[in-house]
Amino acid sequence: MVNLPRSASALVVIASLSSPAFAAKTDREQPMQVGANQSQTSEKTGITVLSGDVRIDQGSLMIRADRGEFEQKEGEVNRVVLDGAPVHLEQDIDNQGRLKADAKRIEYLLSEQKVVMTGGVRIERPRGVLTGERVVYHLDSGEMEAGEPGGRVNMTIAPKPKVAKPATETPKS
Repeated sequence: MVNLPRSASALVVIASLSSPAFAAKTDREQPMQVGANQSQTSEKTGITVLSGDVRIDQGSLMIRADRGEFEQKEGEVNRVVLDGAPVHLEQDIDNQGRLKADAKRIEYLLSEQKVVMTGGVRIERPRGVLTGERVVYHLDSGEMEAGEPGGRVNMTIAPKPKVAKPATETPKS
C-alpha cells in the first residue's frame, strides 16, 4: 500500500453514486485502504497523483482506476479525478443491492457537491441500467443529469418483483 497524506482519505467521497443517502452506512465506519504502483505529492501545488493499478477499498466500496489525482486547497481535498480504461466502482446500497459503475473518468468536485462521470458511462443499479457519455450526480440533492448535445442516454428499467401470495388454507371438514 502507498502511504498518502492524511487528507487523501477524503477519497471516499468519490463513491459518486453513493452519497450518504445511498451507500451502505457501515462503509463510512470502515478503514480505507488505498494502493497504487506509484505516488507523487507536490506540497507546492497541493496535488497528489497515484498511478498504476490504483485500488481504493472501504467496506463494500471498491474502486479500480489507472490513475488518481487529488487536489488540496487550504488543507482540504477539493477535487478528485480518477481515470481508467475504465474506472470501475462498486458499492452496496442499503436495502437495495449492489451498485456498479464504469466510466473513463470520474471527477468529484467537493465545492460543488457533484460527481461528473464521462466516457462510456454505465451505471448498474439493482433495478436498472443507465448508459451514456456523460452523467452528473448531485450529492446534496441526489439528482442526476445524463446526456450531452448530440449524445444519447439509454435506460433499462427492470419490472418490480412480484410478491408471492400466501397460500390459502383448505377448509377442514
